[in-house]
Amino acid sequence: MEKTMKNLNLATFAKKYGTVVAFVIICIFFSSQTEVFLTHSNILTVLRQISMLAILGAGLTVVMITGRIDLSTGYGTSLLGIFCAALMVDFGLPMPMAVLLTLLGGALIGLFNGYCISYLGIPDFIGTLASGFLLSGINQAYTKGHPISGLPSEFNIFGNTNFLGIPTMIYIMVFWLIIIAVVLSKTRFGRHTYAIGGNKEAAVMSGVNVKFNSMLGYVFCGVGMGITALVLTSRMGSAHVTAGDTYLMQAIATVYLGGTAFKEGEPNLAGTILGALILGVLKNGMTLMNVEYFYQDIAQGIVILLAVIITSLQRNRKK
Repeated sequence: MEKTMKNLNLATFAKKYGTVVAFVIICIFFSSQTEVFLTHSNILTVLRQISMLAILGAGLTVVMITGRIDLSTGYGTSLLGIFCAALMVDFGLPMPMAVLLTLLGGALIGLFNGYCISYLGIPDFIGTLASGFLLSGINQAYTKGHPISGLPSEFNIFGNTNFLGIPTMIYIMVFWLIIIAVVLSKTRFGRHTYAIGGNKEAAVMSGVNVKFNSMLGYVFCGVGMGITALVLTSRMGSAHVTAGDTYLMQAIATVYLGGTAFKEGEPNLAGTILGALILGVLKNGMTLMNVEYFYQDIAQGIVILLAVIITSLQRNRKK
């Protein structure tokens, strides 16, 4: 009996914290292969590199907790970067106003997605994919494929300045993660979000406004797009038409990878942060080891595939 209990405890630990152990092993491996991996400057480099992915992934986590997905995040980030730059460069708006309108624009994109899916009944996969193409088309129509440069110098604060030796974008990432953590753990909306993801029918029977709360989840995702657009555009020093497109699959992969930790197959914020760290450490460590970029893609692809398989197995086991 004692042996059986030990095996059960080990199995439970592996399910909840196996991904954490894997992350530690990855860090130990890279630190043994290169002396600079665990240095203060390189740790800041990793955090800076994952900041935009973590910001976008955190907003997407809120949506995916409800059992839905948003495939417009990358295109939305690109459009919002162009939108912010255009407000400052083409229309001469002051930076604070442009920043606020960009965040509002992100919230409106999320509101549009959420309304179409929650109230019009459009499937989330098709609805957000169509929305993504719409946003990309608007982006291309306005810019004709050309970037917008000449941003005001004060806009550098989001992606190219430091405070107390730490990049400002890391502070922005931490601030947004804290907001999402508080919203999910301390508010009625957060409790309802988890209830919808756990059992939609039971949530309805309990009096949860499933449509409204699901739509609000997309609004948080849209604001995450806006913040990511600000940091990305500031970091690059100009707004590029497709700058945020590649973050779509990375953000989804981050949430799926995080789903293998802590909640056994379910999206959660702590897991998303861990997922972003794993992808960031993999890329950083292999770069330090001078591994060719295509092998880096292969390694990340394998990790993501394993994460999806493990997440699927965990969900099937729960059912």
